[in-house]
Amino acid sequence: MNIKQSIKKILACATASAMTLCLTMPTAFADDTTNNAKEAYISKTYNTEVGKAETFSFTATQVTGEGLVSDSLNPTMPSISFTADETGTKTKRDKITFPAFSQEGKYEYTVTESQTANPAVTNNEHEKMIMSQAEYKMDVYVSNINNKYEIRKIIVNKTKDDKGVIDNETGKVDIGNSDTNGFSFTNTYVQEAGTGTDPTNPGEDYENYGSLKVTKTVNPNGGTINTSASFRFTAKFDFPKGTDANTLGKVKGNDIAIELENGKYGFNLKHGESMTFTGLPVGTTMTVSESNTPNYKGSASYVINGGESQSKTASKYNESFEVENEKLGQKKNTVDVTNTYNNVPTTGIIMNTLPYVMMIALGGVALLGYIYLKNKKYSD
Repeated sequence: MNIKQSIKKILACATASAMTLCLTMPTAFADDTTNNAKEAYISKTYNTEVGKAETFSFTATQVTGEGLVSDSLNPTMPSISFTADETGTKTKRDKITFPAFSQEGKYEYTVTESQTANPAVTNNEHEKMIMSQAEYKMDVYVSNINNKYEIRKIIVNKTKDDKGVIDNETGKVDIGNSDTNGFSFTNTYVQEAGTGTDPTNPGEDYENYGSLKVTKTVNPNGGTINTSASFRFTAKFDFPKGTDANTLGKVKGNDIAIELENGKYGFNLKHGESMTFTGLPVGTTMTVSESNTPNYKGSASYVINGGESQSKTASKYNESFEVENEKLGQKKNTVDVTNTYNNVPTTGIIMNTLPYVMMIALGGVALLGYIYLKNKKYSD
């Protein structure tokens, strides 16, 4: 192959590559909803463990100044609604409607969430609507194409997160109609467990049981109750998404603010004592554990969200046990723990030591039998 043929071949390959690139570029740009989008969608994520229907709205405030168009034109922002049966974490998207632009250039808007949901929630010690403090800068680039003003591209940058903080999550975001959309705002509705269906007016159950009440009873099993015996408990709380121990002020135990270590709180109860927790959100997953106590067997009856009473019993004496992974509800939440004493029977032998006594006794009988047979052998 001579030089002329080689040059022709190289030029042919280059031409083919250029044509392929030209064909694929429009598709690539069309799919680029971060750098070259021509429409914009907003995402709303709503966390709620309670059936709470709400509608959320947004505001786009136009920014003017050097390098920006002077025409005052605001887009129509969508409202996004959730129904009472949409619980847990749900996300929806809706499209922003842009006006008929009358000037080419760059339009800039600051996009935030309206700070009142519909219906409005008045934050108090028993319920709270945590509104998003996120903020975005939306730049809309408009061009005059054939005497018609059209959007050339829309670029959105996140300037503050849901807590109103500028951090590493800020920057350019995807604004397309897909699950990768990052033009998002997250809200959380939280209600205190045990406050009933109307947290603005908690009923008698809350007065008696708070968010969760743990009680201790000792069954002497025919003996006398040891009122000085103390039993060790641990309560572990895993809070629902968007909440923590401080969301409703502070988790309290018997009206005293408590500190949680890795979501756990330890406490002691004697016969007739109880621990009432408040400030726990609906949807908190709780585990109540009792440490093993010598000569006692633990059992519990428990009610979650006002449901039917359930029960659990340790398999043997001197064994720890727990009521685990129960999700606190709007209604009554209680764990009533009973410890049964391994009482000394009329023989005077403690049941826990009876097997060892029997072993010793059998060993003694076997030894006496051996001595008897040996003496009989010699006497014969």
